[in-house]
Amino acid sequence: MFKYHIFALLLGTILEIFLGRLYTCWNPFDSIRNWVKFLDRALLGDELILLEPSKQKSFGLWLLVLTLLPVFIVVTFFTLLCYEITPVLGIIFEAIATYLCLDANYTYFTAKGIMASFYGDGVDAMRNEVQVFTKADTDGMDEEQLTKLTITKVANEAGDSSVSAIVAMFLFGPVGGFCYRTLDLIDEIVGHKDSRYEHFGYYPARLNRFIDYIPGGFSGWLAVLCARHTFGGFNGRNARYIHLRDKNKAISAFAGALEITLKDGTVGDDDKTAKASLIRGAITLLRNMFIFCQCILLILLLFF
Repeated sequence: MFKYHIFALLLGTILEIFLGRLYTCWNPFDSIRNWVKFLDRALLGDELILLEPSKQKSFGLWLLVLTLLPVFIVVTFFTLLCYEITPVLGIIFEAIATYLCLDANYTYFTAKGIMASFYGDGVDAMRNEVQVFTKADTDGMDEEQLTKLTITKVANEAGDSSVSAIVAMFLFGPVGGFCYRTLDLIDEIVGHKDSRYEHFGYYPARLNRFIDYIPGGFSGWLAVLCARHTFGGFNGRNARYIHLRDKNKAISAFAGALEITLKDGTVGDDDKTAKASLIRGAITLLRNMFIFCQCILLILLLFF
């Protein structure tokens, strides 16, 4: 059974490399995102002043239950059903589930396209693409700010939708992968503290931080390892130093490896000017981390 699981994981990562995100096919996470947004409006509404903070927190807890529980039940049911019918069908289902939980290919080529847009059409074209990629307000940003915003997004996705997702699936199968990505999606929508989600997003943010402790920590140290021992011209020693100092999942390792600050200047040191060409280094480190995970899976498959 363990070999089936590892083979399915490896097959899913291969599908991710060669297929990437398919916009013509239904993706369950699009439906989950729409469901979270619906619950946000249904539970929280618009009149925040009428809801006490404790009530908003309880509604945030209900959002978690009403989103995670159906995902857990559905994925568990189909995983057990497919393996009960035949191991081959189980492997196919788990490989597809793995592929759906990963977004490394999209992150790699989108960031690469942003860099190409700057050198081909200038900072205005880059600004528009970064806004779509990061969903941040990029008005008035220059090359350096846009580059740092893009690399921060790449570093974050190197963990959340790449390495950390693989770790979650390795430990808990498709159920773990789907629940991990669903929780990350909930946190992305309602977990960030602003005037609307300060209390409503309290439990999603706390739970996401707790669940991500091991996968996020692994992705950070894997980024350090790849910065020190793979090709790409990274500053591996500085990646280790900044990661030990700032401890921000893969983001701190990326900042150290590229010798810049990330996440609005809160992580890393500005030893270099963040030019658009540095995006190439970020996506190379992302690719190296993903391939390293595949190598680990292949070794486990061959020797266990």
